[in-house]
Amino acid sequence: MNLKYITSQLRNYGVEAFVWLAVFLLLTISNVSYDLILSVELAAILTFGMFLISIICHYILIPYFYKDNRYVFFVLVSLLFIAGVSVLSSSVMDVVTSSYMESLIDENEQTLLDIKLPSETKPFFDEQPAEQEASHIHLSSLWKSIILYIGSFFLSLVMYYRKRTKDAEEQQSLLLQENVRMELNFLRSQINPHFLFNALNNIYSMVYTGDSHAADSVISLSEMLRYVTYESKESRILLSGEISYLDNYIEFQRFSFEGNVDVTFEKNIKSNAIYIAPMLFQPFVENSFKYSGIGQDKDAFIHITLEADQKDLSFQIINSKKKSIAENAKTGIGIENVRKRLELIYPNRYQLVFHDQGTTFQLNLHIQLDNK
Repeated sequence: MNLKYITSQLRNYGVEAFVWLAVFLLLTISNVSYDLILSVELAAILTFGMFLISIICHYILIPYFYKDNRYVFFVLVSLLFIAGVSVLSSSVMDVVTSSYMESLIDENEQTLLDIKLPSETKPFFDEQPAEQEASHIHLSSLWKSIILYIGSFFLSLVMYYRKRTKDAEEQQSLLLQENVRMELNFLRSQINPHFLFNALNNIYSMVYTGDSHAADSVISLSEMLRYVTYESKESRILLSGEISYLDNYIEFQRFSFEGNVDVTFEKNIKSNAIYIAPMLFQPFVENSFKYSGIGQDKDAFIHITLEADQKDLSFQIINSKKKSIAENAKTGIGIENVRKRLELIYPNRYQLVFHDQGTTFQLNLHIQLDNK
């Protein structure tokens, strides 16, 4: 299970515990009269009743009745349950209150002055009989319980839907992240075989023609495969590693051509701690070798420039175009692969522009970098 999801759930439980503690304290304060212990006991009874209703509503009433569209049955069961808890709660509070009053009377024994003489006149509005007073107290506690428990019930409904909505959003976010991760892994798996296929073809041609650089090309290929297999598996790598890979790749491509070729790679890197997603530039460089006419046309060239600091990166390729083709290719497995990866890794933070200028072709890539 994702650590972020677990942390979120623990935070939610902490908030709920704090809310119930606040309810208990408020009810204690509202019930403070003669004795703090009595207030705490009454608040504990009411809080437990509200908590019980919340739990039953959340885990039984809603899942087994409301979610199955049994609305009438849900309302009836909920009302009966609230009424039952209210009666039980008020009865317990009456017992606690009566016990407190009896203990209070026992502590304060009557004196002779408190005894009413038979000759004293009785006031017209006499005090209510004890039975009526007890009945009044019972009705008061009952209505208080009913009001609080109905409020707790509706609050539980709101909290349930709020939690369900939040959980659904978090699960959707986790699912999206997992889909992105799987898609990135799939795109990477497309890069490696595609490059290896072309590289082995080049080595085969060099061996077949007896090129003296064949052995060196195998070593360069070995270095590139080590990078692709191990170092490029991270989501972010040091830019210096990517540059070393491109240097090896360009050198490997040089071995495929006789004589000197006009291929340059200029770098202007202003920090050693620049991180970037791996294998972004290689498909573009490969594409330039494929369509520039290097090794075929006398005036063919490839000029590559890379500038970067910790916030921005600019990558540019200007290459000639084969005289045998009408226009340069802008698509293919490699290019479309990079487009998708850029959209997934740097959404709304990159610009990829192609300029077809007739005899030359220019590519400009700008990326707003992030922290590792």
